[in-house]
Amino acid sequence: SQTVKSHRVLASLTHMAAPPKPKCPNFSSGPCAKRPGYTPGEALSDTPWGRSHRAPIGLNKIKESMAMTREILKLPKDYHVAMVPASDTGAVEMVMWQLLGPRGVTVCHWESFGGGWYEDAKDQLKLPKLRNLTAPFGVLPDMDSIDWNDDVIFTWNGTTSGVKVKNGDFIPANRGGLSICDATSAAFAMDIPWDKIDVLTYSWQKCLGGEGGHGMLILGPRAVERLESYKPTIPIPKIFRLTKKGKLDKGIFNGSVINTPSMACFEDYLDALKWAKGCGGLDGLIARSMRNLDVIKKFVEANDWMEFLAKDPLTISNTSVCLVIKDLDKAQVKTLTAMLDRSKVAYDIGSYRDAPAGLRIWCGPTVETSDLEALMPWISYVHDKVKAGSIKKMKIIVTDGLAAGAIKAMQSAGHEVVKKKLSKEELAAGALADWDCIIIRSATKLTAAVIQATASKPGSKLRVIARAGVGVDNVDLKAASAAGIMVVNSPLSATNSVVELALAHLLAQARKIVYADRGIREGKWLKNECVGHELAGKNLGFIGFGRIGQSLGRVAKALGMNIHVYDPFLPQAVIDNFGATRHASVPDVFRACTHITIHAFLSPQTKHMVNYDMIKLMPGVAPDGTKCGNHIVNCGRGGIIDEVGAAQALKDGSLGSLALDVFEKEPCGKSPLLESDNFQGSPHVGASTIEAQNRVGAEISGAVLAALDGAPPMGNLVNKDVQPKFDKPKARM
Repeated sequence: SQTVKSHRVLASLTHMAAPPKPKCPNFSSGPCAKRPGYTPGEALSDTPWGRSHRAPIGLNKIKESMAMTREILKLPKDYHVAMVPASDTGAVEMVMWQLLGPRGVTVCHWESFGGGWYEDAKDQLKLPKLRNLTAPFGVLPDMDSIDWNDDVIFTWNGTTSGVKVKNGDFIPANRGGLSICDATSAAFAMDIPWDKIDVLTYSWQKCLGGEGGHGMLILGPRAVERLESYKPTIPIPKIFRLTKKGKLDKGIFNGSVINTPSMACFEDYLDALKWAKGCGGLDGLIARSMRNLDVIKKFVEANDWMEFLAKDPLTISNTSVCLVIKDLDKAQVKTLTAMLDRSKVAYDIGSYRDAPAGLRIWCGPTVETSDLEALMPWISYVHDKVKAGSIKKMKIIVTDGLAAGAIKAMQSAGHEVVKKKLSKEELAAGALADWDCIIIRSATKLTAAVIQATASKPGSKLRVIARAGVGVDNVDLKAASAAGIMVVNSPLSATNSVVELALAHLLAQARKIVYADRGIREGKWLKNECVGHELAGKNLGFIGFGRIGQSLGRVAKALGMNIHVYDPFLPQAVIDNFGATRHASVPDVFRACTHITIHAFLSPQTKHMVNYDMIKLMPGVAPDGTKCGNHIVNCGRGGIIDEVGAAQALKDGSLGSLALDVFEKEPCGKSPLLESDNFQGSPHVGASTIEAQNRVGAEISGAVLAALDGAPPMGNLVNKDVQPKFDKPKARM
């Protein structure tokens, strides 16, 4: 077969290009892959949005899904099925709270979630006669030792261990206690002998790839008899109650669900059930899952460095397949899974946190066999690279602060991340040579001398400079490119935050908010002195009209302002789309506008571009005749405005107000601007919002990880002419 053939050539893949990728990389063990060909638009097209689940249209959907569940799972007529709250966990705990107590209880478990049921029984229900029948990961406990006079809780398939029961033969027909089965990763993929099951639970998110949060409960006649004959000694919350006046609440099992469900999720479940029926029902689903398992079995047979976590071949799960990589340590396995994730080959296939280090690959019915066939060579390909040391842990230094989530993302990818300040002297001495990547904001200055000192050190490792933000004027790009060091930034993340700050400054200037606030604090009621002006009808000039400028332009236009632009690099079509006026020079913009906002980068050409003489060009009178004065906002880069000249303009009235978020020297110290009541400042906080910091961290960490793999996103790579110092095949993780 093609699968066997692919395994025969795996040995040569290490020296070849990466293999073709799976079409769908979703191999998570929960929530699991959607059915093949799934699209929300198609699957949810008949959803009764905004309708009650009690209305006929909603109730019929629920009833239809329960009927199809009964049909596909081949439930006996005297078994009841219902949707209950809180996924499989809610379903299991619901029956534990209401059924357990009159007999002893045995909890059989050999993986994480089964262990949770034992802890519930011991610590929450405090059952007096409780047996803990357990086994380590990879094997089953002695199921033949179960005393079936007890109620018995067990998992049919251990989702976190990849070990399933062989069959139902260990459950006697003449049992005294109830058999309570958590089948969340078994239902719809394994054959369940219903005559051996009194209670069964599962969730939509596993074998059918449904949505989370909804549990399924199936009760046999013996469980119903217990519900109606036993009254728990503890209070039962409404969300757990299955009886009414001492009898089974049949309404719950006839569509009248306990709590309000998501009708979209029900529609999604119906879509999965219809697909399952089209596959040939339960038998077809089991066959799909077994074909998937066969792909992995053949791969394991061909590679002696891998084995199943399950020791007995008859207990190997055909859904949550757990594997051990014998020749890699825990850190190396983490590196392997991170590489597969970042390569968009396989998501979420690391073993469960409590399980031995290895892989857990979902092989349920919704996974296509062809995707597993494509995944196997990739596992071998990356394994060989990790084993050979071609993919190693990188050292990343963060000198100016970064969101915790970004640091965690890089650590999760297997890298060492250190937050540490470096002095100017350390930078000048080439301290960065010991690091693969440095992440900075605006405070750290990577001059040509710093970069050259780093690159000239023997064995220098620095390959990536990452600017968490937009501006890179604190990095000498020419020196970085000459040294083969990639420079990446995060241009998308702070746009909205900077726009809102610039707008806040414009509004505060127009209404003299800062001046009024100062007066109130000093006990002055400056009502007459605080007559402001509207922004509507005024000309707003943009020096630079990139992403931030255009976003601010949309808001300003909505306020009724007239947009004027100087940006020699911008296509005319963008200007035309805004209905803006384009100017050939900066002085032309100043002559036309009473309000100016700066969105340019600092360069030798733009330094002190806005000086006293430039400010004097501003008209002071709006097109509508309003004598509103002249106003400038700079949330772009410090140094573009000559602060001494601007202070003089404020003093003589040429400039009505100035708002700066950025300064030529930061902190700004005793600036002459502070002598004016018409100056308002903020300490470089344009990107200082919770949302922006999280976005900046996510964007820059993603760019760093890609760059360290040798393939930075072009939207983040600043020095696009760079020839990276390290060839792509040698790039380490």
